[in-house]
Amino acid sequence: MNVRAHTLPNGCKILIRPTPDKQILSLVAYVDWGGRDDPAAQAGRTNLMARLLTKGAAGRTAVQIAETMESVGGSIDAFCSYDHLGIETQAVRDDWPVALELLSDCLFRPAFDPLEFEKERAIVLSEILRDNDQKFPYTYKAFHRLFYRGHPYALPPEGEIETLKGLDQAALSVLHAAAIRPERVLLTAVGNLPEEEFLAEVEKRWPVRGESLMGQGPSYGLSGEPANRPTGELANRRTGEPANLAQAEPGAGRGETLELPRNFEQGFVIVGYPAPLPGAPDAAGLRMACGILGEGMSSRLFSRLRDRDHLAYSVGASISPRALASHVILYIGTSRDTVDQAHASLLREARGIVEEAPEKEEIQRARQYILGKYLVGRQTNSALAHSMSVNEILGLGWEWGETFPERIEAVTAKDIREAAETYLQNPATAILRPA
Repeated sequence: MNVRAHTLPNGCKILIRPTPDKQILSLVAYVDWGGRDDPAAQAGRTNLMARLLTKGAAGRTAVQIAETMESVGGSIDAFCSYDHLGIETQAVRDDWPVALELLSDCLFRPAFDPLEFEKERAIVLSEILRDNDQKFPYTYKAFHRLFYRGHPYALPPEGEIETLKGLDQAALSVLHAAAIRPERVLLTAVGNLPEEEFLAEVEKRWPVRGESLMGQGPSYGLSGEPANRPTGELANRRTGEPANLAQAEPGAGRGETLELPRNFEQGFVIVGYPAPLPGAPDAAGLRMACGILGEGMSSRLFSRLRDRDHLAYSVGASISPRALASHVILYIGTSRDTVDQAHASLLREARGIVEEAPEKEEIQRARQYILGKYLVGRQTNSALAHSMSVNEILGLGWEWGETFPERIEAVTAKDIREAAETYLQNPATAILRPA
């Protein structure tokens, strides 16, 4: 495939992937800064800043930004995760100048309007309250705090109710000046556009290396020092050390069980284990183990705990790859009277994939399920742009996603057993128990 990589004088990295058979262009800007970089007392500030990027910029209001993209049949959205934040625009390929202009303005010239700040904060608070009333999100957040105790991933990117209420709108401009610099951005374009003209336009619209377009005069970093002299929190960020919490190994809560009594009709159980970092040699083996255990209606958890034992209304397994520390979970939603039985069954199945070697048919089913979902999920330009960006920022190279099927095809029963034996031991457990 004809993917071309560029690095502009301002340090921005650009990937361009033509798609001759598609008319849609996807532009995705990833910033190497995420929720993990928030101090614990200000958890949620990066996510709130990211949400506000498209809510007014460079003289346009939030409505005008949306209407401008809609006028060309396009869209613009901001996103934030534990590891990254960014903006995506989609448009017909001939409208790439409009898509790039709005992406650039929103990324580097946001308004941080006080009214929009209050509006977005209220929306995030309502989303947190909603999640707290749903069994899986509530239990998963509790598991996360236990498993990553003392680690930058302990608190969710959206923050907590208490931390969000304490955030100050004015501080977001300071955060923006420190976090969003061209040398920290990867811009991926998937679609057809005039390459040289596009690169020249990016260079014209984006700031020079080490500078921010926010405000006048020197931009100041989070510590109050000029942002072009990283100190304190920024210095930690650039050396890769956690900025928000004390240093701790992931999985600090392994071997512990967190009981969550709540006034729900059903219970929920999550058991979680460490997982290899993306690109590790045994990552594909554990991915296959996860598929055999809990992905699809023919998986062990579904066929045994739900269909055979009638323990579950919801059951499954999933892996969450992260830049610093990944994890894998097994989960089950069950009745109030079978919480302990369901918990014991999850633990039994986790051990069982080591003690009861998967059959050839199980391996093939899981392989087909994983590859089928993966390939279907990469059909759009947007999906390709996100996949390329994440893999590039993680240091795997943009092409890592292209060879994922080969790694899954190469996994053997021995690989699955060894990965399960290595990782599926001594879990951290969160139990939502109906009061």
